[in-house]
Amino acid sequence: MFVAGKKRKAPPSGARTAPSARTRTNTSLSAASSALKATEAEINKWYLLGTENARERQYRTSLDYCNRAIALALNENVRNARLYEARAHVLHKLGEYKRAMDDAKEAVIIDGNSTAGYMRIASILAATGKPKDALDVITKGLKTVHVQTSGYTQMDIQRMSIERQLDPTYVPRVDYRLDPIQRLPEDLAVLVLRLLDTRMLAICRAVSWYWMMLINSVPVLWSRPQFTSSNAIQELMCQLPAYVKPRKLLSRQNHNIPECILRHVLEKSRGSLLTLWFPDGSAVTSTTVNALFGHRRPRLSSINIGRTAIVSETLINRVLNWTLSSQITDIRLPYRSHIGNEAMEVIAREASALRVLDISGCTKVRVKHMFKAWNSVIADAQGSTALEKLYMNDHPGIPELLVYSTKYRHFSNLKVLHMAIRDQGVLSMYAGLGPVMEYLQRIPNAQIPFPGLIELNIDGVWDATIASQRFESINTALLISRCRLLCSGLRRLSALDAAFVGAVLLHASLTDCFSTLQKLHLTRAAGFDSSMLWMLLGAHQQLPLVSLDLSGCVAVDAPAMAALISRCSSLVHVNLSQTPADNTVMAELTRIVSADNATGLEVVVLDTTDITGAAARDFASA
Repeated sequence: MFVAGKKRKAPPSGARTAPSARTRTNTSLSAASSALKATEAEINKWYLLGTENARERQYRTSLDYCNRAIALALNENVRNARLYEARAHVLHKLGEYKRAMDDAKEAVIIDGNSTAGYMRIASILAATGKPKDALDVITKGLKTVHVQTSGYTQMDIQRMSIERQLDPTYVPRVDYRLDPIQRLPEDLAVLVLRLLDTRMLAICRAVSWYWMMLINSVPVLWSRPQFTSSNAIQELMCQLPAYVKPRKLLSRQNHNIPECILRHVLEKSRGSLLTLWFPDGSAVTSTTVNALFGHRRPRLSSINIGRTAIVSETLINRVLNWTLSSQITDIRLPYRSHIGNEAMEVIAREASALRVLDISGCTKVRVKHMFKAWNSVIADAQGSTALEKLYMNDHPGIPELLVYSTKYRHFSNLKVLHMAIRDQGVLSMYAGLGPVMEYLQRIPNAQIPFPGLIELNIDGVWDATIASQRFESINTALLISRCRLLCSGLRRLSALDAAFVGAVLLHASLTDCFSTLQKLHLTRAAGFDSSMLWMLLGAHQQLPLVSLDLSGCVAVDAPAMAALISRCSSLVHVNLSQTPADNTVMAELTRIVSADNATGLEVVVLDTTDITGAAARDFASA
């Protein structure tokens, strides 16, 4: 029925009308739904990142992502069983069984059909030595979970596996055709693969698809690259003292490392690289170095660029400027002629925890600038750095280092010092040794430069292959004695080709450290005679010598040599070539081999001696 009334006016054009209650409700529901979808998308993003890192065995990173996803879900009151399943898997891999068990139980509480939760609980119980409890859990899960649920078949297989473990009569059938690495747990397989060097790892990648995926997905395998020699003779000669050196044989060994292996190491390490090593003979280009820069900055502890590695000056500067940090403890840059004072300033400023430094053959590095560079980072002029090992072989700044170290304490913590001179041309660069010696005499209360030194290598410093009248050679021998390098407590001394040093200087140098030496390599020392050896032996009944090399010391007679060997029951390496050693010396060596508590001789070199065949047969039979 129509009722007449007043006509309602239409609202003016452009005027806003108030929304109805139904419209406001729909809008709020839509906003809440959008917020919930955004939250679920965020949770799913962290979940996917966690599972992806878990597949790549980056469990610590995966755990962080899983924690973020679960924390966000708890804030929004979202209960999702798969989040706890993923975190339980990661915690199980990390060995945190209790937390993994709690997450697996939470997943079962949230979703009664969580097959992953039941299987995780059973796996943890079996791993902790409770197979009966594991069988009860998996049996209960099979009764609870619907048959059509995904993972039900895997649960049944796990139940049969646990039952076989509990059956004392069960004997597993071993198929030797199966892959041993694939049969091992992943953590044990990684421990086995870590025993291989980098070259063998690259070869193992081609064995099978599983090996390739496993090796590529574990950055720890590539964090400390090692390039060992494939020649067994080369490895043996590296272990022996400097006895007989087959230079022609060793020169044939090829140490070249393909660039693809170096690039692969830098790519697969993924920022976990600990040792940056460019081995001898390798050619490094910008492509290889860019693979290092492609990841986050690694926490390197060691930088080693081989002597014959082909690396340009620009690439080395890029690597040093990008990788140097306070975690660096080992830097080796031998025979890099372009390394100068600027690089030393960067190393002193950035590598505050440096323990090992090798600048052998770096002739552009001035020792005076080294002291200045480290003086700017230590507390005072008498402070010391953390440096413990310094290699300055074939370096013209050796005299300056010794003299300055008697006044300044920058390198007083050194325990290993190598300053061998294998290139006699370096001695021609020792200009100004006269003023250096005068400066040393003017230093009041000159202290022992390296009081804690335990290893010293001065091969060739006392060599007479240059003209004996040269002022530099005379003062170099005198410098070693004046600076008291051979102090008490020294354990390893190598002074090959010491033909030029006089008897007085040699006796003064060896007096303080002879009773503590474990390694004594003193070859071609004309000043080392029998009377000096008897004085050094003195009243010592036992000496801790392990490695002895007196080859070419023709002034030491057989009785003194036999007396020395009789007091060294721990000898392992002995070289008495080109000496007057006779059957009495061989008898003492035989006694060491026959002793019950002896470690046993491993290397004995007796070339061109007075030993007869009868004594050699007795030694061989012993």
